[in-house]
Amino acid sequence: MRPICPDCTSTHTRKKGIRRGNQRWVCNSCRRQFTTPMDYVEENGFPKILLFDVETSFYHMVGWGTYKQYIQHYQITKHQYIISWAAKWLYDDNVQSDVVTPKESKDRDDKRILKSIWKLLDEADIVIGHNGERFDVRKLRWRFISQNMQPPSPFRVIDTLKVARREFFAPSYKQDFLTKYFKLQNKLTTDFQLWVDCEAGIKKRLEEMVDYNRHDVIGLEQMYLKLRPYMRNHPNLGVIMDEDVCPNCGENDLTETNNEYFTSANRFPIYRCNNCKTPNIRSKKNSNDKGTNIRSVSS
Repeated sequence: MRPICPDCTSTHTRKKGIRRGNQRWVCNSCRRQFTTPMDYVEENGFPKILLFDVETSFYHMVGWGTYKQYIQHYQITKHQYIISWAAKWLYDDNVQSDVVTPKESKDRDDKRILKSIWKLLDEADIVIGHNGERFDVRKLRWRFISQNMQPPSPFRVIDTLKVARREFFAPSYKQDFLTKYFKLQNKLTTDFQLWVDCEAGIKKRLEEMVDYNRHDVIGLEQMYLKLRPYMRNHPNLGVIMDEDVCPNCGENDLTETNNEYFTSANRFPIYRCNNCKTPNIRSKKNSNDKGTNIRSVSS
């Protein structure tokens, strides 16, 4: 595994050359540089998987009523900005976060904290969020381009809200419900006034917001791990690691079952991962004795 940063205890570190016979490292979380002996064993290229969540301010608008109003873009008087973000690397105990200062909040200036979340997104192979694909990722991209920032490097997105809606018939798909139902890390209780106070630049309330944000990310990781065995289209970690491992969790402890997966042309043996328990693994090689030349007509 990678060495732990002596300052922030993060394991998200990378090599930075050799000095006096020792391996130099830099922490991607706090930028601390340190050294270890040359025989320190590095992890086997496990993908960088980032779980994250952002909290935004209000839009300020003007109008002629409150009932069934359709707000036009020219009625916006103040645009939304990012109040805070929280993120953690998968399996890493260190939760990172950033929040606007009271002055930045009053000025609706989020450029500093956008730069810090941009760095993490730029390093990630995969990002995970609840409604992340529709909201968090798109909102950050809008704020990036609004602040004349370049886009981060490409990454795959796992949206746990989309997974829950696709795979289950639950009474609710909100993270608050799912974490409570499965007895995971619950979201903290907040109210409308918290956002009002944050926009007013009240420091204590800004600290409450980022704390709420950090709890969300801890619950998000637990929920992702709970849902992961049911994810049939999880980005294939074996492609990133260049190894025959479980596509969902990256472990090589696989057991072949007696079941087969059928397509319109072939059948494939099914494997189950003994680590994350997903059964959604098939061999690339089909198990047909003979090729089939007959197909059904597509509708």
